[in-house]
Amino acid sequence: MKTFLTLILFITFVFSATVKDMQNREVTLPKEIKKIVAIGPGALRLVVIADASDMLVGIEKIEHKAIKFSEYRTVLGKEKISSLPIIGVGGPNKLPNLETLISLKPDLIISSFIGKKELDLITQKTGIPTLSLSYGLGYGGAKSKLKAIKQSLLLLGKTLNKEERTKQIVDFMNLQENELKKLNLQNKEAYIGGIGFKGAHGITSSEKHYMSFELLGVKNPLTQNAKTNHIIIQEESLLLKNPEYIFLDLFGKKIIEENFKSKPDFFTSLKACQKSNIYWLLPYNFYNTNVANVYINSWIIASNFGKNVNIEEKMKTIYDKFYTKSNKLIKTRYPLKKFSCTNK
Repeated sequence: MKTFLTLILFITFVFSATVKDMQNREVTLPKEIKKIVAIGPGALRLVVIADASDMLVGIEKIEHKAIKFSEYRTVLGKEKISSLPIIGVGGPNKLPNLETLISLKPDLIISSFIGKKELDLITQKTGIPTLSLSYGLGYGGAKSKLKAIKQSLLLLGKTLNKEERTKQIVDFMNLQENELKKLNLQNKEAYIGGIGFKGAHGITSSEKHYMSFELLGVKNPLTQNAKTNHIIIQEESLLLKNPEYIFLDLFGKKIIEENFKSKPDFFTSLKACQKSNIYWLLPYNFYNTNVANVYINSWIIASNFGKNVNIEEKMKTIYDKFYTKSNKLIKTRYPLKKFSCTNK
């Protein structure tokens, strides 16, 4: 009996609270969380936004790749990323190395795009609780996804004792959305191309629910009847609709420029090219949605529709709010050059 009571007291001391995560799983948290790891597309981004990167004791191998396309990796920096032990290759529903996790002894595993069964298995095998965050269903997508991101940030803040920090960010996101809505661009149309989806793509890669368009009310005439969110359109369809404004994701820059060299007539036949209305936007999808870039891209789009916007100032304001070490982001992302329709 004495041993049983001791065990109960030990459990009460070690585990302090039970929360429901974004997959409606009940997660019993340790009383004190000092060490964490993040697994799955987008989990580490939310940890960095919550200003909890100093708690990291391991990192996925995938986080070493293409740092310049991902704002949170740029903030972490190569030195920090390289200093952390590899806990697995990374990717949706890919399990980390369980032996490595056991050896690193994190107090909590933060996850995104990892299923319930996989998370329960990790906890069962390692004894480490797993907390699931969410960017909503699928990749990219509608404004409703921002709701899931906000809920995830608030949950993360509550879990890691970063409540004030994450509440400020969520309040800022709401303020940005209200300001963008007031621009009254609901009657505008534009096409978005070069969207990343499990890798880089060219001008024909688009999205039905492109968040920056949705925040402004801008319509994409090429994807209105699409059955899926991500879509590869036909070049003929782009020529047929021939929108006056085209925006291109920088993640697809290399492919787009190569396509321009091989098919210059296709590009120069576009009305947006003839009117010099093709503009680059910051990378949108890279191991899930680059959340801060969603808002910055909205302001870039608005400025090219004639709204008086100081892009450098907006970029600095947004990055400063999302990241505590944002200086290197501004230097690497501004100014954005305009797409040139002259032969490259």
